[in-house]
Amino acid sequence: MVRWIATLAALLVAPAAWAEDADYYRGGWRAADGPPQVFEFVIVGAQVHGVYCTYCSDGTTLARIEGSFVEDDGIAFTVRHLDLAGNLVSQDRLTGKLEGRKLRVTGTRGADGATIDLVTIKDPRGPAPATIPQIILPPGSPPVKVLERRGGAAPPPPAPYVQAAPWKQQLSPKDLLGVWLGFGYGEPKQYFFIRNDGDELFGMACGPCDNPYTMGVLDNFAFDGDIVRFDIQHQDWGEGSKVPFVRNLAAHIGMNELRMDARRDDAPDRPGIVASLVGPLALEATAGNVNAAD
Repeated sequence: MVRWIATLAALLVAPAAWAEDADYYRGGWRAADGPPQVFEFVIVGAQVHGVYCTYCSDGTTLARIEGSFVEDDGIAFTVRHLDLAGNLVSQDRLTGKLEGRKLRVTGTRGADGATIDLVTIKDPRGPAPATIPQIILPPGSPPVKVLERRGGAAPPPPAPYVQAAPWKQQLSPKDLLGVWLGFGYGEPKQYFFIRNDGDELFGMACGPCDNPYTMGVLDNFAFDGDIVRFDIQHQDWGEGSKVPFVRNLAAHIGMNELRMDARRDDAPDRPGIVASLVGPLALEATAGNVNAAD
């Protein structure tokens, strides 16, 4: 009887601890009600970093997140609001704690000392459907719809890529800062926002920019001659059957074009995503952008 009671007690306690695992916290959360607010968390062990934004297609609202994670306590973090030069303007001090399938964010706003008490959710739309399988977190989320491939003849191959001019040599942050656009047009087009917090770079890729499941934190920037390298974090969504993963990106820049090769860190020998972005636009050129669903 004692053994049975001990076993039952362990079963009752285990789910509560399991439910607070990092996979239930990582990735993107948006405000359940009210004006748009989005938090994107990258969790690596006990360390947390990421980005925050309001109208996320407006790069001037992008702020940097730094913090820590403990299973029993959730995420303790700051949101660093910056001016366009990358100087700290104010700093919110916050905690994120799971309440069922929602994340409650509480704390103090740095600008005026006001109390913050915000309920955030995972976006029920999930990521944009594709013809390949995708997976999302948290565990227990519904499967992502897989689109049927269209029949008929395959489209003709694209014209071969022709480089417009020699790549810039000795790249530096000033060559990268701002907004890069690519991957089509209309609602799904991709924005790569790259900002500086003092001497450090951070950023976000999104498209559409009103759904945390179509966003990814940009980090780990490094320059090596005519190549810039950085990572795209897939914390809670991505193709295949495993998340989180990182897409390692290497790029050249020239003639307002960022030519990149992006490869998954868990499959570096697999062909990468080879594509071009155009830019950079000044961050303030996106001020006032509002997605249709915001």
